[in-house]
Amino acid sequence: MIDSIIGSKTRIKLLLKFFLNPETTAYLRGLATEFNESTNGLRLELNHLTAANLLNTAHPLFDDIHNIVKKYLGIDHLVEVKR
Repeated sequence: MIDSIIGSKTRIKLLLKFFLNPETTAYLRGLATEFNESTNGLRLELNHLTAANLLNTAHPLFDDIHNIVKKYLGIDHLVEVKR
C-alpha cells in the first residue's frame, strides 16, 4: 500500500528505518550498504526528507507517518524489531 502512495523505493526504505525507531542515527555509507543503494540516490532522498522537515519528531505529521509505518509493517514485524 505505501509503495502506491510513495513512488521512490529508496524513500520508503528511509521512512521505514527512521520512523520505526525515531532515535536512529546513521551514516550515508552505512545506509548505502544496508539498502544496497547508491550514496547519491540516498543523499537526494535524505535531502528531500530534510527539506520537508519530516525527520524532525516535532513535525506535525510525524506521529501520523509513524503510525502508517507501524501499520505497514504489521504487528508481527514490530514484535521482532522490539526484541
